[in-house]
Amino acid sequence: MKKKILIKVGTHVLGRDNGRLNYNRIADLVDQIIILRESYQVILVSSGATRAGKEFCQFENEKDPLIKRQMLASIGQGRLFQVYSDFFREHSVVTAQALLTSGNFRNKNSFQNMKSTLEGLLENNIMPIINENDVTSHKESSFGDNDQLAALTGAMLNIDLLVLVSDIIGFYTADPKRDPKAKLIRKVERITPELLTLCENSLSEGGTGGMLSKLKAAELATQHGIPTIVCSGKEPDCLLKAGRLESSGTYFTPVNEKKQLSLRGSWMTTSADVKGVIRIDLGAEKALKENKSLLAVGVTGVEGKFNEKDVVLIQNNEGIRIGTGLTNHSNSVIKEFVKTKNKPKGVVVIHKNHLYTLF
Repeated sequence: MKKKILIKVGTHVLGRDNGRLNYNRIADLVDQIIILRESYQVILVSSGATRAGKEFCQFENEKDPLIKRQMLASIGQGRLFQVYSDFFREHSVVTAQALLTSGNFRNKNSFQNMKSTLEGLLENNIMPIINENDVTSHKESSFGDNDQLAALTGAMLNIDLLVLVSDIIGFYTADPKRDPKAKLIRKVERITPELLTLCENSLSEGGTGGMLSKLKAAELATQHGIPTIVCSGKEPDCLLKAGRLESSGTYFTPVNEKKQLSLRGSWMTTSADVKGVIRIDLGAEKALKENKSLLAVGVTGVEGKFNEKDVVLIQNNEGIRIGTGLTNHSNSVIKEFVKTKNKPKGVVVIHKNHLYTLF
């Protein structure tokens, strides 16, 4: 069985300075993907639908920026997919399009259907090309950018490598477009709050992402045991170098071991609608590593408002995500457990059968 690699390509990689698509670059990326397919099952997440739409229409009279964006995307998405399909067809590769929203991930049945469909396409040697469904998405259902879509899809499919292709070579100590002293960070062992602060103002112009979104995507992926590379799409053979782990960009080391979760576990740790956070101590963290239930005695704090059987996030006291589970108690009941000096013994907060860790 071939390993899986998911490649996400940003808007600026695909576009020229005049606002049109860069067909030569798209053809080059496709050529590299064809070579990668000899060793990997490849999934492509591609931005650029709005950019493609601008080649045909501008909609200068439309005042609502969201509606304008959705109108452009509705025109450009078909065009973008056609361009990819034409280049892949030159290599006798069949392509398949998937337009998704975050709501598709939050719904367990939709999640199962997406996972089965994409895995079926890969097993039949068909090239999946994924993008957000901008026409139907809204504030509550939008990913905000395709970096998050790529990370969620990668975790759902249990991929072996995530490659985020940008217009700059990797993750820097500052925005290299604004600070000439910015230095490239070649390897990141763990994503900390300090790193997130470094790039909080790096929103890309013309796109919806930026280095902050890539950092958050890398955080999600590495927590699921997926190594992540940020590289420049303008660098020759960028995808082939990434596939060989020889990229000159930034490599993010997996925080946890890659593990095969059940469908329910995969859904709960990536996409379920999380209602709150439960923080635990070192003793509880050790117990979860030994596949035991989370007891009230190990809970140190609680955030959010949730009820019994809601999905909650489990964090250690350093704020690092441990896993996800269905709580046996509401947030108000658990808060009382935390306040009590004599902690109740044997009270189960999350049973091990409804708890999924990322260790």
